[in-house]
Amino acid sequence: MPRISENDLVLPVLDLLSKEDTNTLSTTDLIRKTTEKMKPTGSDIDILKNSKDTKFSQKVRNLKSHNKISKLGYAKYIPPSSKGESGKFTLTDKGMEHLTKYNKEN
Repeated sequence: MPRISENDLVLPVLDLLSKEDTNTLSTTDLIRKTTEKMKPTGSDIDILKNSKDTKFSQKVRNLKSHNKISKLGYAKYIPPSSKGESGKFTLTDKGMEHLTKYNKEN
């Protein structure tokens, strides 16, 4: 299986957010749920040097650091309110529209 790219995460992340009552997931939960959903293999499951993250989980974290889904307007990032907490992503109306359109076309 080819490596999963950051772009490959957009629709699965929107789908996961849409299934939550509040359309919101913490980064920690998003990593766990995208891993369960996408089942990364190969080098995507390699642990990064000096880190607890796999290459795959780092890509999920990069959705925030690169602001990928925020720049697209599909989700808003909510920073953690205190140290030790995880930030959160909340699905926007534009993100729901994009997901709905994709699901109708496929």
